[in-house]
Amino acid sequence: MLKRLRWLILGGVFGAGGSVWVRRRVQDLIKRYAPVRGTATVLGSARQVSRDLREAWADGQREMRDTETELRRDRIKLSDRN
Repeated sequence: MLKRLRWLILGGVFGAGGSVWVRRRVQDLIKRYAPVRGTATVLGSARQVSRDLREAWADGQREMRDTETELRRDRIKLSDRN
């Protein structure tokens, strides 16, 4: 019974230690091979482009609605004259 408990505890310790070691190793590799400022700059630029596209889309939608409203108003005025 004590042998099984010992192997169970050792397996848990080695499993936890191994996963911590692998995690640190992967993080070190990511830090080593990632550009220093490049990643942050690219992500920031992508977010800015996304924001700009959303704003442009919203502006286009507003202009479309305003133009449609003007055209409808002009159409109503023309139909009232006849």
